Amino acid sequence: MMTIYEQLKAERYSQQRWERKLQQRERRLMQQEEEAVLMLGIPLPAEEEKHERPMSQLLEVLREKSKENRRLKSSCDTIKELNDGMKKQLNKVNEQNKKLQSQSQRVLARLENLQKKYEHSTALRGPPKSSVKSTVCIKASQKETTADSGNASIKRRSGPTRLKLLTLLLDWVVDGQTAGSEGKGIGRCGLPSELVLNERCLKVLPLLSDQLQHTPLSEADLLLNLLRLIHWALRRLDSSTQHLALSATLRRIGEEASKPEEADRPGPCRRWPLSCSPCPHTRILSTLIILRTVTQADVLAQALEALRKELTSEESRGLFVHYAGVSVLLSMLQAGRGGLHTPVDVLMQLSEQSRYLNPFLEACSCEEFFQMASQLLKNPRLEFPALEKLSILLQKLSSIRKNRRLFERSSLRLQIQELDYNANQAHTFLCLNLRSILHNLG
Repeated sequence: MMTIYEQLKAERYSQQRWERKLQQRERRLMQQEEEAVLMLGIPLPAEEEKHERPMSQLLEVLREKSKENRRLKSSCDTIKELNDGMKKQLNKVNEQNKKLQSQSQRVLARLENLQKKYEHSTALRGPPKSSVKSTVCIKASQKETTADSGNASIKRRSGPTRLKLLTLLLDWVVDGQTAGSEGKGIGRCGLPSELVLNERCLKVLPLLSDQLQHTPLSEADLLLNLLRLIHWALRRLDSSTQHLALSATLRRIGEEASKPEEADRPGPCRRWPLSCSPCPHTRILSTLIILRTVTQADVLAQALEALRKELTSEESRGLFVHYAGVSVLLSMLQAGRGGLHTPVDVLMQLSEQSRYLNPFLEACSCEEFFQMASQLLKNPRLEFPALEKLSILLQKLSSIRKNRRLFERSSLRLQIQELDYNANQAHTFLCLNLRSILHNLG
């Protein structure tokens, strides 16, 4: 028992020594901790209480600000929804406005046609019978003599012209029939067919000009066929590789198509130019002839403006594309005649959605058009609205696969890339068109 007591006593002393050591170590650790706190600047509990009050105030202010921000955000969302609604309403109003404008233009065009028709019918009927009765008995002999002399002069003027024109056309038809059976490419006397055609066009145009001058309005079919033949001959001479000059004849043809007939000319006279005829076929052909033959700036401007109004009709668009009106506009733009604004407007008008859009795009899918477009993009006088309209047409042409080669050959792709790089991002519509073109080209 004593042995066990001694052992327990010794164990107790060792535990007490170990406890004192632990207490000393704990004091040293607490001293080191206080020194570390003082060195690192960690706040003590008293200092923490000092900082808690301003921190709570700041947190409260932050909560208020976040609430205010949430209220502002909800207000902005509401305003945005209202703005979107107003935009939709504005778009609807704009569409209705465009429809009403197109309807008013059609009504005005119809009214103008009816007025021209009425004037035409009154010109053919002559003065009313009631006003004629009082003067018939007095001036009967004078009228008979003047009418006879006028008819005789007309016959004397138009008789040889008609005979020459008929002879030339019959010769043309017969040679065309025999050439089809004997072989192509060789005309009469062994000459190439191109030289023969050019020679005949040179001969027939002066005769056609004289015949057009003496053809009354009552002969509407003859007028139309004369215009068709004149237009075909002009196209033939334009596409010829030879340099052919008919300045006087072309000037006369342009004057006949663009000016009303003189009142002192014997026989029935036209009260309006052929480009204002009631027949759309005649209007389109005479306008194209004016654009090919006339060089006066004011006459060209009037013809282009009349053409722009005329192409609001679907039928007129089809006739314009059928008679290769696109090539006429291209030649005008390349030569710098008629300015830039109205021809580009006409091209833009033809690129609108219609049943003749694909034939028009097909007519534009040629090297001449792409070279002209490249020249226009290089022109420093090209204004921004015209550039935007031209980009719409080029965007539609870029969607046709076979046109990719033409974009490359005319360097249009590089020009469009440069335009897209330098374009002002505020011009959203132009940038979208340019990027769409580049996307279609791949």
